[in-house]
Amino acid sequence: MKKNYLFPHQFRIVGWVLAIVAVVGYLWLPEFHFKMPSLYFDTFFDDDNESGFFRMARTNSLSIAMILLTIGLLFIGFSKEKVEDEFLHYLRAQSLIWATYVTAILFIAATLLIYGFAYIYVPYLLFYVFLVLFIIKFRIEVHRFNKGGAQ
Repeated sequence: MKKNYLFPHQFRIVGWVLAIVAVVGYLWLPEFHFKMPSLYFDTFFDDDNESGFFRMARTNSLSIAMILLTIGLLFIGFSKEKVEDEFLHYLRAQSLIWATYVTAILFIAATLLIYGFAYIYVPYLLFYVFLVLFIIKFRIEVHRFNKGGAQ
């Protein structure tokens, strides 16, 4: 028996809503700050005198935007099609492989070309780049297949 780990088809719409809310919300309120519970190990950047590993950390809207964007892109990329068949599984696998290769090349290039504190953002951005590349490649391949131009 084959396991299917894809979300229901309706989740794609939910994913688009979450992704748009994440991007627009962050662009609209980039400096919105709040405190949330966290595991905290570093005292270098502390602006308060709390101690312990579990405490309230000050963060901004980027945290919420990253969570919403991650969930949204996962829903968009890994929702079933209306008619799901073996060929779509093949296209999805090929698109994942292609996105992995391109992301690995981008990671190598970023490692060679980006230095200093800016490099800390590379893994975070590449995760989203990977999901976006996969979604674009898969949508292009499905469009080609539906037009009758599958190779």
